[in-house]
Amino acid sequence: MAEPAQATIRVIVASDFFLTREGLGCLLAGVPGIEVVGRVDSHAATLEAASRDQPDVVVVGIRAGRAASEDTMAAARLLRSDHPAVGVVVVALEGDHFALELLRQGPGGVAFLLDDRISDLDVLTGAIAQARRGQVSLDPAVVDALVRRRGGSRLDELTLRELDVLAEMAKGYRNSAIAENLSVSVKAVESHATSIFRKLGVTDQKRVDRRVAAVIAYLETFGR
Repeated sequence: MAEPAQATIRVIVASDFFLTREGLGCLLAGVPGIEVVGRVDSHAATLEAASRDQPDVVVVGIRAGRAASEDTMAAARLLRSDHPAVGVVVVALEGDHFALELLRQGPGGVAFLLDDRISDLDVLTGAIAQARRGQVSLDPAVVDALVRRRGGSRLDELTLRELDVLAEMAKGYRNSAIAENLSVSVKAVESHATSIFRKLGVTDQKRVDRRVAAVIAYLETFGR
């Protein structure tokens, strides 16, 4: 029996920088399975388009200075608050603190990519697909930057191997991929994950997935 066709992902591209907006829009317009339903150049237009065009994912391109970037991120946070079912993919020059701010709005449906580390279109389309599925995906360089900033926290109770596993979770990897990346068994990853949830106090999460709650706890350690 043939596998069912994947539903088309409806995407809005938002950026106040013309080349970023049109460049991303043109690239994604040629990808099978993705329909670019709008290209907008302001924060207000992004929110209006999200209500009008019912996208699955909004791709936000940030190219401006810090003040303008924070305004853009404020719009992205409002988007997640008003439209929690819509995934948000941010493509930026920098900003691990921006990634943390997005995650604080709620679990899942978030991707944060550094534009100079996007090696091919598959990286971007993969992040869009993950955001559409409600998953968290962070550029490894963002996670590494957060690790370097880490101070004393609940994470100090974790073993080095547990920190490795949690860092892989924060990058968006599933247990099977984590096992491969760390050269351990899937059963070992599951055991470490259970220990991580217990130590971070996320063993009884009724509204938030335990895995996402653990990643948020990990990222909150490195916030401002």
